[in-house]
Amino acid sequence: MFIVSALLSAFCAVRLSTYANQISQHTKIGGLVAGTMLLAAATSLPELTATVSAGIIGNADIAVGNGLGSIIFNIFFLFLLDVHFRRHRLFLNVSDHHLYTGIIGLLLCAITCGGMILHLPLSLLWISLISVLVTAVYAAGMWYISQKQTITQGSSAASSSVETIYVPRTVQKFIFFAAVIFVSGSALSVSGDIMADTTGISATAVGSILVATATSIPDAVSVYVALRLANVNLAVGTILGSNAFNVLMTAIGDLFYTKGSIWNDTSNQTIIIAAAGFVLTGLVMAIIKRDHTRNTLTYIVPSLIIVTSYIVIITSILFYNENS
Repeated sequence: MFIVSALLSAFCAVRLSTYANQISQHTKIGGLVAGTMLLAAATSLPELTATVSAGIIGNADIAVGNGLGSIIFNIFFLFLLDVHFRRHRLFLNVSDHHLYTGIIGLLLCAITCGGMILHLPLSLLWISLISVLVTAVYAAGMWYISQKQTITQGSSAASSSVETIYVPRTVQKFIFFAAVIFVSGSALSVSGDIMADTTGISATAVGSILVATATSIPDAVSVYVALRLANVNLAVGTILGSNAFNVLMTAIGDLFYTKGSIWNDTSNQTIIIAAAGFVLTGLVMAIIKRDHTRNTLTYIVPSLIIVTSYIVIITSILFYNENS
């Protein structure tokens, strides 16, 4: 069931990325908002269902590990593809507007990391103050990005009637495949819970590596398709938008966690993952800001650093579990 659900999510992600690309080209929202909000939220539905189900069964390590683990996997896969498409040097053409999304991601990672370190007891009803703060920062950040995109494209000409006539049907197809991903993501979450109960490694490792990788397949496939279409803004927007949404959905999982604060009941490994997400997001922003390079070798060095860092982080988590 796990493999079938993962493959179904991947297939739907291919369709979603294609439709999001069409929407970004035939409407005024562009690749930035289409990737950051539209595609990112839809392809993150498997992670959402996995996190919510983990919260319901009271497994905080899987809930938080899935959300934060997806962040570092998404960045890893994005730059693994950058190495693959290195001859095109696609990331030299990324819009600086993605820096805003990156800043939001940095803030969210800092909030979650600080919250787990300090173990703040404050809450609003049964919801942790960390979850409230994450939700507020995410909402404010998405509103700011939306306003920034509107101002940037305010002088652009409207799409012709020939281009926009198929948009409503495309949106309907987008919604349909997003719904299918939601169902398949539910199956993935059930399978992930079973794997966490039957494996010998910790729930944090299962959530941040196995479940996070499986639920991130839609993001990975979407980014691959977007880069093949040379829509690098859609690809980067998808990853950075998904990463911000992944932190938000962990806060949503806190709504369904009845044992206390989902942030306080996790192992120390989740703090390492949150810190890694912060550092890798900072590296992404530095790479986006780059506008030139001498040759292909110097171009791929930053991407190779990120890919290697991810492997080291995952290896460290597994090594820690084997010796704990």
